[in-house]
Amino acid sequence: MISLVSIIVLVPAILFIISFVIAKYAFRKRKKSIGIAADITTFLLFFSVSHVFNVIFGKEIGFIIIIIFAIFIATIMTILEWRMKKEIEIKPLLRKVWRLFFILLCFMYALLWIIGVIRYVLKYIS
Repeated sequence: MISLVSIIVLVPAILFIISFVIAKYAFRKRKKSIGIAADITTFLLFFSVSHVFNVIFGKEIGFIIIIIFAIFIATIMTILEWRMKKEIEIKPLLRKVWRLFFILLCFMYALLWIIGVIRYVLKYIS
């Protein structure tokens, strides 16, 4: 059981696919299913990206960096929303922020994996 959890944490794409298939079966709507799968995977990506960061760079500050990054992005999105509409609707704003986190964390996860592979290869060669 622990190894299954470890695999899902290290490869969040598996959770995305599983949750997409379940949501697709339950709701029968592709767009809603992708949204639900992204929402579920975003939560896991917070921990996955911080763990990969900690492993690659050997420092235990990955989660703190992710949280500071998340607060910064949420603040910017809130200010932009306020400037455009003057009255902020919380639920749509949180949905936008959460989906943006999904995209950014996926990008960061892929980038960290590439950096890790390159570092491993260079370490192996030298």
